[in-house]
Amino acid sequence: MGNHTLTIESFTLVSSKGSRLQGEVKVLDDGLPHPAIIVSHGFRGHKDWAFWPEVTSRLAEEGFYTVSYNFSRVSAKEDGLEEGAVEAASTFSQELDDLDLILEALQGGDLPLPYAADKARIGLLGHSRAGGSSIVIAGEHAEQVSALAVWNGGPPPSRQPQAGESELSLLEQVVQEDWKQNEQRFNVRDAFTGLRIPALIVQGDQDREPLLEQLRHFQEEAPH
Repeated sequence: MGNHTLTIESFTLVSSKGSRLQGEVKVLDDGLPHPAIIVSHGFRGHKDWAFWPEVTSRLAEEGFYTVSYNFSRVSAKEDGLEEGAVEAASTFSQELDDLDLILEALQGGDLPLPYAADKARIGLLGHSRAGGSSIVIAGEHAEQVSALAVWNGGPPPSRQPQAGESELSLLEQVVQEDWKQNEQRFNVRDAFTGLRIPALIVQGDQDREPLLEQLRHFQEEAPH
């Protein structure tokens, strides 16, 4: 991509529940608009976890306006909010709200270096639970999202305590209750089947069975 230097700028947004979303933009600042990609980490991760700094840097070096961020549940824990507030920030509903906020800020020119983003070409990349979130948001924003990539992604695992096991944690209870109340919106399979944009699913063949079964469904119901 020439001799242009990789530019990195941080930003902070505020979620609908008042929690902070901390993120950063990486781009080769050559004065031209670049296709944008919003990168969303998994449920137990954060934007600087493991491979993400390398992934986002390489995407930027390949010519993307790359946006990475922490879901608001990360700052809720960092800020020492009470347990109930942390659990509320950890629901699938809040994750969708967070991703919505990032997409809205990108489209509205409210992220750093807005002139470097081609708002007509926006892609989503989600890992683990955020893969499911990215599928849902891509379906709900069909006019704004141009492409989708999902890494080992789908709904969160649902655990029912067996004999001799501990009861569900408060976090598990809150997440599962949120899922039950919004099951129709969270139907990742229907959302993916209805997509009409380029979409890539990358799925490890040794992952948990629900994700492998979901992939088989995608292959059968969405051959396009």
